[in-house]
This record gives sequence, structure tokens and C-alpha cells, in this order.
Amino acid sequence: MNRKKFIATLGLLSAMGISTSALTAEPALSDAQKAEVEAIIGSYLKENPEVVIEAIQAWRSKQEAAEEAMKREAVKELHAETAHTLSPVWGNPDGDVTVVEFFDYNCPYCKSVFPGMKQLIQKDGGIRVVMKELPVLGKNSLYAAKAALAAQQQGKYEQFHARMMGKESRLSPDGVLAAAKKVGLDINRLKKDMESAEVAQELDRSSVWAQRLGISGTPAFVIGDELIPGAIDARQMKRYVEKARTAK
Repeated sequence: MNRKKFIATLGLLSAMGISTSALTAEPALSDAQKAEVEAIIGSYLKENPEVVIEAIQAWRSKQEAAEEAMKREAVKELHAETAHTLSPVWGNPDGDVTVVEFFDYNCPYCKSVFPGMKQLIQKDGGIRVVMKELPVLGKNSLYAAKAALAAQQQGKYEQFHARMMGKESRLSPDGVLAAAKKVGLDINRLKKDMESAEVAQELDRSSVWAQRLGISGTPAFVIGDELIPGAIDARQMKRYVEKARTAK
């Protein structure tokens, strides 16, 4: 069956006052008529599979465009939130470019990024880094994230963060507490603050942002209008920062 015959069939249905949508809606056709139309359509699709492929591709493109639009909107809203954030901030609190980093203390790729980020902050005094704890690698990561946010309440987040990122091995609760002692944190207060509502709320907010942005792993960065999943080196990060600065 050719395309002309298929179109003619649809035209005939239209001439009969029957909408093609009626095939799956109200029973405007008899069972015999429905079977005949379904057979015609089925035969046409078998002979012209490219029609199905084109339809799937068009649907997929539409879905991807919708998802990208949602992510762009989420990036804008994230920047609006981080302008007055309660999340830990590293670098220049009044910097002209904000970098949002989602990370996990037990993620080796996050640790590999840390030296480059530190170097960039030292060289570029206009970078403000908002830290989003995203413990995706299990209960030890969650324990580490809670401890880091509790360290913020003692004014030692940056020192604790650097100590934790410098550990090459995976962190256990004992390792987290050992790092806390090294930077002079009050351990009893730390343990209490780890279970506070403020820490739980911050972790919940980070998780919600990650879901909205489609982030499923660490590290991930938001720099200007760009969402960058995965590890990037200092040179790449500098390019994104310069691009964001130019776009202002």
C-alpha cells in the first residue's frame, strides 16, 4: 500500500465525518470498520517503517528540548537562590562569578578536581564557590557531608573541606572525626550539630537542586548558564569562568 492510498483512506474517513482520533476514543466505528482501518494503518506502517522512526525521532527531539528548557530555568533559579545562600561559600563571598559545585567526599573525581579549584581561586580573586554537598556514595558519604555542614557552624568549613578532600582513601566515620580533630573542631558539638534541622535542610535542598538539574553523579558544576557534569581541570574551569564573566 502506498502513501497516496493511506492518505485517501484517512480522507474517506474524514468525508464520512469520522475523526481518526475516534479510533481510540468513542466507538464511532463498528468493530468491522475499526478492524479494517487498523489493518490499513498497520499494513502502511509495515511497508513504511521510516514513518515510525521519524515520529520517534521527532518525539525524542521534543522531549530533549523540553528537558533542556527546564534545566535552563533551574539554573537561573539556582543562581537566584545562591545569591543569598546558606550553603558554605569558598573563595570570595562577593565575587563577580559564582561557581556551584555538587560533590561527594568519597568521590575520587571530586578529589581530583579540588587542587585545580583551589589554584583557580588563588589566582582569580573574583570567584565565589557555593558548595553543595551531594552524598551519593552511601552512608559514609552522608556522615562526611553532615560533619562538613556542622563544621560550618563552628566557622571551620573551609579548613575541614580541604582536609577531607586531601584524603586519598575513602572516608569512614572514624576518618571523618580524625580530620575534624586535626582542624580543631569541638567533636561533641560537631556530633550534635550533625543531627540539626539546619544540616538536614541543607542536604535536602542540595538533593532537590540535583534532581531538578538532572545531576545523578559527582562532581557537577554550574558556572554562569552552563551545567557541566563530570570532572574538569583548572584550565577548563577557567574558560567557563571567563565565559560567564564576559556574558555579564
